[in-house]
Amino acid sequence: MRRCRIKASMKEEIFALLRAADWDGLVARAREDRRLLTALIGVLYHPDEFLAWRAVEGFGRLVAVLAADEEFCRDRMRRLFWALNDESGTSGRFVAPAVGEAVARAPDFLGENALILLNALDEPYLQAGVAWAFGRIGGVRPELVREAVPQLRRLLGSPDPQVRGCAAWALGEMDAVEAAAALNELTGDAARVRIYLDGNLTEKTVGELAAGAVAKLKAKTACRSPFSVQG
Repeated sequence: MRRCRIKASMKEEIFALLRAADWDGLVARAREDRRLLTALIGVLYHPDEFLAWRAVEGFGRLVAVLAADEEFCRDRMRRLFWALNDESGTSGRFVAPAVGEAVARAPDFLGENALILLNALDEPYLQAGVAWAFGRIGGVRPELVREAVPQLRRLLGSPDPQVRGCAAWALGEMDAVEAAAALNELTGDAARVRIYLDGNLTEKTVGELAAGAVAKLKAKTACRSPFSVQG
């Protein structure tokens, strides 16, 4: 996919808005100039991991705000899917998270796109981002990504701790009660990973993410029935 070229002035403005998490400012600029949404796709390839993650969130927020222009937003989503299917291997690892963020923020509009992300799991370097995307969607509408649970359970055995950690977190968000036992087995995993949560890039161990997922599953199950998730 040809990456989006951003004019220097717009680039610096976007960077400043993202670093400050000035979402109102970003939305206001996008209402004035929809090209900002296109420009954010380019920022997904930025070498600064934190900035790229903020672009993920910004892209999702703008898609939700601009959703009234369905064709424009669907075209930008298609660009991300084309990037994920790029056989040259140049797809950025933040493309799948951007898809997930957009679907999570506009599930009624884009929910049908959620499971298309399964195709990207064939690429090991995309697996962590895809897992995060499923978790992001699952935290809002778990039924949209229910079919992805078996694939994410398999990722818990990945040799890459980033993949294991993102998959563990995602399964908790997706209400995947059937994965509780496998998650329990990871609670002692001391490998450290970086994960974007609540607007910040946070460092945690895989075990901490797994334990958090188990706790979340137990809490949700307790609310639904008198029985708890078995460890």
